[in-house]
Amino acid sequence: MVISPRILYNEAMRNEKPKRVYPVARILQRTLILAIPVMLLFIIVSSISFSEIRNQNNLAIENAVHIYQTELEHKLDAISHFVQWTVVHDPILDAFDSSHHMGDFRKASDDLRLRVSDMQYAIGEEYQYFFYWDEKNVFFNASTLAVDYDTYKALRALIISEVANLDTPEEGYHWFPLQIKDRTYLCYRITYKHRTFVSLVSIEELLSPLSTLPLGKYGNIQVDSLDGEPFYQTSSGVTGLANLYYENLVFSGEQANLPFTLVIETDIFRNYGRLFFLQFLVFLTALTLTTLMGSYVLITYRRVILPIRIFSANLSRMNSVDENIKAAPLDLTDSRLQELNQINDQFKNLIHEITRLRIDIYEAELNKNKFQIHFLQQQIKPHFYLNCLTTIDSMVQLGEIDAAKKMLQFTSTYFRYLFQADQEFVPLRNELSHVEAYMNIQGMRLSETIRYESQVDAGLEDAPIPPLLLITFIENTIKHATPPSGVLQVFVSCTSTLKEEEKALFDQGIRIEITDNGQGFPEDVLQHLQGGIGIANCIQRLHLLYGEHYRIHLDNAPEGGARITLLLPTQR
Repeated sequence: MVISPRILYNEAMRNEKPKRVYPVARILQRTLILAIPVMLLFIIVSSISFSEIRNQNNLAIENAVHIYQTELEHKLDAISHFVQWTVVHDPILDAFDSSHHMGDFRKASDDLRLRVSDMQYAIGEEYQYFFYWDEKNVFFNASTLAVDYDTYKALRALIISEVANLDTPEEGYHWFPLQIKDRTYLCYRITYKHRTFVSLVSIEELLSPLSTLPLGKYGNIQVDSLDGEPFYQTSSGVTGLANLYYENLVFSGEQANLPFTLVIETDIFRNYGRLFFLQFLVFLTALTLTTLMGSYVLITYRRVILPIRIFSANLSRMNSVDENIKAAPLDLTDSRLQELNQINDQFKNLIHEITRLRIDIYEAELNKNKFQIHFLQQQIKPHFYLNCLTTIDSMVQLGEIDAAKKMLQFTSTYFRYLFQADQEFVPLRNELSHVEAYMNIQGMRLSETIRYESQVDAGLEDAPIPPLLLITFIENTIKHATPPSGVLQVFVSCTSTLKEEEKALFDQGIRIEITDNGQGFPEDVLQHLQGGIGIANCIQRLHLLYGEHYRIHLDNAPEGGARITLLLPTQR
């Protein structure tokens, strides 16, 4: 038995497993997707490094400040106890009594200075001490004077003034900031039995242990009272772009048992700036590589994938029979693929022939629509002819020559516009003049009083509308409206103001409302008008001219009378 080679080939093809094929766009997309996690990973690592650098720098400053606060707390506490015990219990100050003589005062002063000298040796010479006895107005420095004489006099006047303003001769004590001659001091004062003992220290000297902190170029130490009011700072503080890499560290005075709170503005990077710079350099390298990869993907997309997509889209557009012929020519733009360019040349020739045929069909359809519009207009024209001629004949027979002349004048104006209205659009003012001529004719023909008024917004006089459009609705108003007073009032309003729900029809349009003072439309009459020949002609004309971008609505106005509303676009 001989087996055909074709049978063997077909059998091999059936047994062969299908290979999975991926489009180029998907491969490039996956490459870009893989680059995004790498980018995010570097951002996360950099954020963690930045946070760690910040925490390490802040921890170093916090440790230094806590040591400073602890040491300062001990010093201030020791000074407080020393000042309190001295002014209350030390027998040295007993000499300051009105019963003693001047020699006792001098000896007590020397003894006090000796006691203070020992205290300064243990605590620090930056803390100065002053004594005031208000009974004899005695004020002297109990330590070596480290301020100039003007400052000394200002301090003396300030202490004497504060003691004089005490509510009781003996009052409590506390540390408080003191401003003397543009310098800030921290002061501790206690008054007991007309004796006041004061300890004073300059804020600059008090903060000198913190001067070695690496706060950065614009670093600043601000001292606030326990109430939150700032009273001293080492510099003007951080301004401008430096705010981006500076932060505030607050060290509460209440928690540290100190009479003030420290607010430190410090550089975020400081000691670890180089480490952060290296980390940022790594991040910048990763960003550059990701950008290069993304650029490669983008170039590949534009040079390969996009021409293929355009070609595929052009093939799909060939199947769209409703496509607008004004669309851009079907073409492969900027294609550098030789195979696609060859296909494109043949494809453009085919599209050119298809487009030419569709243009011919489109122009034929336009001519058909124009013919239908003119036919519908001619249907409207004969509607009023015979009635006008019959009325003129009756006036002549009755001898009403003047009325017949006026009627003939109105009728000639009406017919002149009627026979000239062979365009698709006319200015709104011409159509309203035609309506006015028609109303004059009806008033004379029916021997009824008809009041007609129109109102047009500025700028709408030349708005294009279809000719002989309003006459159909005016005729229905004259035919159906029965005013209670016997005087028919017809009002035509033309405005460009549209309601919110009407703005979806077109960007610029005109609202035309025709109202009267009659009894309004009964329900059966409304149904009849909606299906009448005149109304049907109007709707068909408007549909040919505007498509779906128009509206006609018949109803009764809330104040009474019929109302006809037309919404037409003013841009064609």
